[in-house]
Amino acid sequence: MSSLGLRLTVLAGPRLPVPLPGPLTARIRSVEVTENDSERSVFTLTLDAGRSQSAGAVDVPWLTGPPLAAFSRVVVVVQLGAVPFVLSDGIVTEVKLTPGDGPGAATLSVTGEDVSYLLDREERDVEHPAMDAYAQVLRVLAPYATHGIVPRAVPSPVADPPLPIDRIPTQHGTDLAHLAALARDHGHVAYAMPGPAPGTSTFYWGPAVRGGPPQPALSVDLGPQTNVTEIHFRTEALGPIAVEGRVMDRQTGLAVPVMVPLGVRPPLAAVPFAAANLGQTRVRRLRGATSSTVAAYAEARAQVDRSLDAVIAEGRLDGVRYGGVLRPRALVGVRGAGWSHDGLWYVREVRHELAVGGYQAAFVLAREGHGALTPVLPVGGVI
Repeated sequence: MSSLGLRLTVLAGPRLPVPLPGPLTARIRSVEVTENDSERSVFTLTLDAGRSQSAGAVDVPWLTGPPLAAFSRVVVVVQLGAVPFVLSDGIVTEVKLTPGDGPGAATLSVTGEDVSYLLDREERDVEHPAMDAYAQVLRVLAPYATHGIVPRAVPSPVADPPLPIDRIPTQHGTDLAHLAALARDHGHVAYAMPGPAPGTSTFYWGPAVRGGPPQPALSVDLGPQTNVTEIHFRTEALGPIAVEGRVMDRQTGLAVPVMVPLGVRPPLAAVPFAAANLGQTRVRRLRGATSSTVAAYAEARAQVDRSLDAVIAEGRLDGVRYGGVLRPRALVGVRGAGWSHDGLWYVREVRHELAVGGYQAAFVLAREGHGALTPVLPVGGVI
């Protein structure tokens, strides 16, 4: 599919994804990919499933089997200009045929989830003796290299390797559930990212990425430079929390107070909402904490950090005018909305909508308060 400088390529296959046959590619009506920082990414391909009258009861070729059958691997690559981006790499989990009562009315919808589905198929009971969280992550991810999943793990700032005579870490559930539980305990995140090459993905385990070079700015009400078709901002006053509690330290036998009133994340806003309203935010008890003081503080800090984003922006952009692909779990600049809402934002969710008519993207941004910290933002460039 090609339109207005936009080129879409879809690869699929039971094991190794390859470009779709030309006649099947021509039947693609639209592609939707939703990327979220807290849930598994999903994709939906919508194809024309119409048959000629001479076909009678014969199915349209390729629409009832490979390469778009259930459990096939599908890769979506979008190219704007000279730069290709792997938009999705996942597994087909649902195929839906909707017969039509007129020409062009029949559709086939192929829906799937990102490759982290492969880590969520089988529940296991496994022991990980003498392994801290980082070592467990590498051990769990190692077998998935055969599926093109490359681990990218960041060690925790405070290592707490268990002694076998004290305790042995165990896994009771799927590999994905175990990685997610380890991430929560250390204030980290765990998710799969498509690419960088088609047919490969990266599984990230580590702190939430809220730094690094920002993506090209979203421009609001700036005449010919405007690339946002709509945007609105809201403040969620009940979002931020403080966490308090006690933990019985296993080594000393003493009850250690745990109190985290404010987050420690690097700020994106000049006036953080929680700090400006200190004493007004809700206080939550630390419950179900580990008996390790270090882990208890990490858990409390993670709860507070996850709640900090009190200011939310939602909108839509024109992908062709934007000239790139906006990705979640990274930073982006906003300009033209005024000082209170300009500056850097964390991209929480992006829903990419591609069709013959062009490319639109709905986005959700978040940060902890109001006010721009950066006077200058990148307008364009390579993502």
